[in-house]
Amino acid sequence: MIDTQPQSHVETQWWKTFYDDVAMVVLADQDPDTIRGQVDTITRLTGLSPGQSAMDQCCGLGQHACELASRGVGVIGVDQSALYIDHARQLARQRQVAAEFMVADALMYQHDRPVDVVYNWHSSFGYSPDDAWNQKMLHAAQQSLAAGGTMLLEFPNMLHLLAHFRTSIRSTHPDGVSLTRTSRISASTGTLHQVWEYHKEDRPVRTHESTLRIYLPDQLIQMFRNIGFVNVRAVSPCGDTLTDDSPRCIIVGRNPLDE
Repeated sequence: MIDTQPQSHVETQWWKTFYDDVAMVVLADQDPDTIRGQVDTITRLTGLSPGQSAMDQCCGLGQHACELASRGVGVIGVDQSALYIDHARQLARQRQVAAEFMVADALMYQHDRPVDVVYNWHSSFGYSPDDAWNQKMLHAAQQSLAAGGTMLLEFPNMLHLLAHFRTSIRSTHPDGVSLTRTSRISASTGTLHQVWEYHKEDRPVRTHESTLRIYLPDQLIQMFRNIGFVNVRAVSPCGDTLTDDSPRCIIVGRNPLDE
């Protein structure tokens, strides 16, 4: 569905309440093999090796950070949700890994010790229709990186999303939780708007709304370059050549070396 009506530019900061205990059930429902495969891609694209460091920008429940830590990488995970950071710390204890987690606003947070890699996964970027506001997160990542370090941004491949647009998607999850996502596009602001309706045992329990800026891969590449990243490219979720058949993409950029 495409909405051509003008939209309000007032920032609601929907993400402040979106990531709650019910959404956590859905986010936790990820195949460990999928997480391991995604971390394989992170290490392959960045060359991360044991003894190096990484920052998980918007780390959520900490699955990727803990997997990286299990491979000997020093990881700091940052997220605005205290609930999710508590879960991430519990996961680190369960897995007996030394990942560090911090409650902070990833839009502004800059790590005091430069890291070798920053990665941002699962559409944790583009929450505002304001491009300059969104670009602050890339700036924070760049400021946290060592010279020559690598930034990865995992994001929907909007070429695929727009070509295969679905107005409604339903999924089922543990604990009797089901989720129906209803989507529409605002042509006036270039944003994807979604209503997330959570049910438990077929009873409605929570409804949230979200907004995501529609960026094509070439636009994300330009945003990386505007920040100062070099050797910027877009690849598939496996790190291969990106095509419009891929539902998601990864933008790769390198922080310049000190001269």
